[in-house]
Amino acid sequence: MNEPIEAERRAAIRSAATEWWVRLDADAEDLAQQEAFQQWLRQDPVHVAAFAEITRLWGELDAVKAHLPPPALVTGNARAWTGRMIRRASRTLGKWSLAMAASVLIWFSPFMVWLQADYQSPVGESSSIRLNDGSTVVLNSDSALAVNFTAQTRELSLLKGEAWFQVSPDPHRPFRVHAGEGWVTALGTAFNIHVDEEQTEVTVTEHSVAVNLNGNSTTTKLQQGEQAFYNRQGITRAEAVDIQAATAWQRGKLVFQNRPLGEVLAELNRYHHGYFAISDSALAKRRVNGVFRTDHPLAVIDALQSSLQLHSTRLDGYWVMLHH
Repeated sequence: MNEPIEAERRAAIRSAATEWWVRLDADAEDLAQQEAFQQWLRQDPVHVAAFAEITRLWGELDAVKAHLPPPALVTGNARAWTGRMIRRASRTLGKWSLAMAASVLIWFSPFMVWLQADYQSPVGESSSIRLNDGSTVVLNSDSALAVNFTAQTRELSLLKGEAWFQVSPDPHRPFRVHAGEGWVTALGTAFNIHVDEEQTEVTVTEHSVAVNLNGNSTTTKLQQGEQAFYNRQGITRAEAVDIQAATAWQRGKLVFQNRPLGEVLAELNRYHHGYFAISDSALAKRRVNGVFRTDHPLAVIDALQSSLQLHSTRLDGYWVMLHH
């Protein structure tokens, strides 16, 4: 495709996405406008991607949620629609350059995660959820959860982030959580799951759980006070862990014990309306120990900069680069 023409097309779509955001924000009650907006989204997955980028930049995703397909459809028709959109996006992206495809996928994924979620916690906040079976879920900052309960099963999906589950006993309905590349089944009362791009962390705070990787019948059992990590390559051996440290986020604290600086910044990014970066891989390996508050991530950056004798380049406090 001719690059100038494609650039004009993308600019036009972005302009249309901006106009839709303004119109929806100005009039939340116009049903005809809401239907027209949904039709526009369904016309092309690029429309979805462009609108997702606009809402991400302006931080107004919650403000427009009411104008998207209603929550009742998320577990039925909207899930089917989501699948069709993804398949259509795959065909469309195949015609574009790799760079363009990557950009669209970055925009598209967070929006689709949000669309599938029944519960979501915003950046910098946690939320406690009482499920209809009596179980409790505490969502950490920037996390999303989907719930599918039937008369026979209790299945949940931790779509992103971290959550602590306290399970109400029901011997006739197993309590299972899909996270990353596997399933965690409750064999007792309480456990914590943390999903990131590379692996999933499971920590048992009471009794025990069973972990199964996707497509693998082998079960790994974790007991109270044990932690393991898994991804598509496999699961690590269970190791003893400090439960209070692993769940410190519920008390507004982050505990780092001999952790690489790169991992520390990745964790802090979950609590910050912006982005913390690091200048090079060698610096990312510097070890960090400390207890920090989750409600002041910039103060943590200040402390790290001072203790590790680093410098920083900052853009209005939102973007921070640590370097020598």
